Amino acid sequence: MEPASPTTLLQGRFFQPRLPAFWLYVVIVGLTGIVAVGEQNLFREMSPAGWALSWALVVVYAAPVALLVYFLDLYEREPIPLLVAAFVWGAVAATTLSAIGNAGWALVVARLGGPDLATRWSAAITAPVVEETLKGLGVVLIVLIAREEMDDRMDGFVYGALCGLGFAVVEDVFYFLAVFGGDVRGVLEGFFVRVIASGLYSHVLYTGLVGMAIAIVATRRDRRPLAARVRSAIPLVVVAVVGHFLWNSPILDLFPAHPWEGAEWLLIPFATALKGLPLLIFVALAIGLAHRRERRWLREALEAEVDDAALTPQELATLESVRGRRRARLRMGRRAGDRAARLLGRLQREQVNLAMIRSKVATDDDPALVRQRALCRAIR
Repeated sequence: MEPASPTTLLQGRFFQPRLPAFWLYVVIVGLTGIVAVGEQNLFREMSPAGWALSWALVVVYAAPVALLVYFLDLYEREPIPLLVAAFVWGAVAATTLSAIGNAGWALVVARLGGPDLATRWSAAITAPVVEETLKGLGVVLIVLIAREEMDDRMDGFVYGALCGLGFAVVEDVFYFLAVFGGDVRGVLEGFFVRVIASGLYSHVLYTGLVGMAIAIVATRRDRRPLAARVRSAIPLVVVAVVGHFLWNSPILDLFPAHPWEGAEWLLIPFATALKGLPLLIFVALAIGLAHRRERRWLREALEAEVDDAALTPQELATLESVRGRRRARLRMGRRAGDRAARLLGRLQREQVNLAMIRSKVATDDDPALVRQRALCRAIR
């Protein structure tokens, strides 16, 4: 068997025409994209100013959220093409297919429970399962396209959260124009309700948890049997679906009746926090545990490399903390200049890559591992 190179081990490409999963992704996004573009063109014709304002506002919301999600992965940033693919799947394929699925299942709910039940409960009964399944399918396709990039549960959270962000952006535009009226006042009202008051509790959290569950099953770093990993993943999916169900349901619904006046505007953030804050706290705890797991993995992967010229004990302690790595670069910059600080930053990245390679090769003398050690020694 030919040894893997560091490039093969560490870089996942989206464009992989030899893989059926790549073409399945392309075909589904291409077909649903025709529908999505048609819908956006319809909205643009209905209200050109409202449509333009809607997209401007959601970009202002989505850009910092995307950056936050990107930097949540402390040690290995995911390849930009794959992150864009996750976002596009959520924005195009998942939204279009979910609209079809939700409409079909809403008819089933209406026939079985009557129109009153469907009006109050169909969004809660159908959307969580339909939407999380379809968004999760996008994460699964990314795993099949670039399996080597799914190292641990934080990777899954990043891909899932960006898929959810893409879904939320397009859904927000739909609500601004189709539910809140589409004029400038309606768009601003919709932005306040769905982004300012609710933006912390949306699809980013739901699909982030689903992506984390998929990563638990798919990662090669977890040596447990598949059945044990599936058992660990199921509760995360359940929490995501239940959180989505609660958000869509009339349970704990303290929203004031529209139109809103005076203090009723202040009641809206309270009403959204009552429904969404528990899930946000749960996700924050899950991310904290995932970060702790990543730090433990880094230490275990690099302990055998300490005292080799590629890594010192002090550098290993520094690598475990994002803040510690930043402080080390600042100190180096003050002592020896910007060029030295940049070189230290490169050394830190390559030492993390050393851990990544070590966790993926079978022997200590694997050529890829030997080359990475030599690279770290040369930089030091």
